Amino acid sequence: MELTNKEKMLLEDQLQAEYLCISKYKSYETQAVDPEIKYIFNMVYKQEQQHANAIKDLLIQGGFEPPQQQ
Repeated sequence: MELTNKEKMLLEDQLQAEYLCISKYKSYETQAVDPEIKYIFNMVYKQEQQHANAIKDLLIQGGFEPPQQQ
């Protein structure tokens, strides 16, 4: 699959947004006291990880190196 430069840039932007969400949900999980809230933040964190992995796969299939999480 070949990606245009615009598609590459959009995917990279979306990947950065996913990385930000991952960071925030992990932080919220750490700060939460209630076990149920911790569980919910962990579940959402894992979903965001899956989203990031899917975007990375698209970039790799398009012949690009995905940016790393900071």
